Amino acid sequence: MVEKVPKYVVRTFLTGVSRLPFSVLYVISGILFIFVYHVFRYRRDVTRRNLKLSFPEKTDDERKKIARQYYRYLCDLVVEILKTPVLKKEEILRRMVIKNPEVVNRYYDKGRSVIVMAMHYGNWEWLCCMPLLLKHYHFAVYKSQQDSKFEAHLNSVRARFGAEPVSMSITLRKILKAEKEGTCVLTGLLADQSPPWNHPFWTTFMNQPALFFNGPAKLAIRFNHPVLFQQIKRIKRGFYETSFEVLFENPREVSEETIINTYVRRIESVIREEPAWYLWSHKRWKYKKPGDKPVY
Repeated sequence: MVEKVPKYVVRTFLTGVSRLPFSVLYVISGILFIFVYHVFRYRRDVTRRNLKLSFPEKTDDERKKIARQYYRYLCDLVVEILKTPVLKKEEILRRMVIKNPEVVNRYYDKGRSVIVMAMHYGNWEWLCCMPLLLKHYHFAVYKSQQDSKFEAHLNSVRARFGAEPVSMSITLRKILKAEKEGTCVLTGLLADQSPPWNHPFWTTFMNQPALFFNGPAKLAIRFNHPVLFQQIKRIKRGFYETSFEVLFENPREVSEETIINTYVRRIESVIREEPAWYLWSHKRWKYKKPGDKPVY
C-alpha cells in the first residue's frame, strides 16, 4: 500500500513527524497503543502463542502482563525510529550509551576485523550511533524489505553516523573487498532473524525448534574474525545501554554449530531477564521442523 504513495509525500510525512519533541511523540505512542493493542489487536494471537510456548512456567496473568508491556514498548519503538533522522550526535549517544567501546576498539588496534552479533531487542535501530565511538569501518547488514520506500528510509537512518548499510546477499562480497584493501571492518548482524524454511540449521530457541542463519558463523570461521555478542538494555523510556562481550577470539578453533548455539544461549538469557523488549509479534517460530532434520 505504501508503495502507491508518492515518495515526496512519504518523505514529507516522516520529516514532519521527526520534528516533533519526544514528549509529543510519546503521547502519540500512547494513542497508537490503544489502536494497536485494543482496537486492531495486531498479532495478539501470535504474541500470546509465542509467550506461552517460550514461558510455559509462567501464569496466564504473567504472560498477559508481558504482552501489554511489549505492545507499549513496540509503539515507543515506532516513534523513536521516526525521530532518529533528526537526532544530533550528542543526543543519540546520551540515549544509547555505549558502555565498553574499548572491547571492540582493541581489535582495530591489532588490525583485526570483527563480527558483531546483535538481536531484535530494545531499540536496535539506534545502534546506528556505533561509528561515533568505534574505530572500525561499519557494515550494517540488513535483510531486504518488501517495501522499498520504507527500506530506503531505514537505510538513510542507519547511514547517517557513518555506517554502510549492506544487504545480506552481498555481505561476503563486501568483506572480501575490505580484506583485499586491508580495511578493518565491523560486520554488524541482527543474527536472530528467521531464515527461509529450507535453511539447514535448526536449534532449540526458547523451548522451541527454530531456524537460524549460519552465515555469521561461516563468515567468522572463513576470515577468523573474532565474534562478539552485543547486548542492549532498556533503562527507561527512550534510554538504552549497549555493551559487547567476546564470544570467540579465534573462531576457526570451533565449529559453526558452537558459534550459533553460544549466541542463541546468550540471547535467551537476555530475553528471560527482561522479556517485554523482544519482538514477540514476529512469527519467529512459523516453520515446523521436518522429522529428518537434526537439531544442533
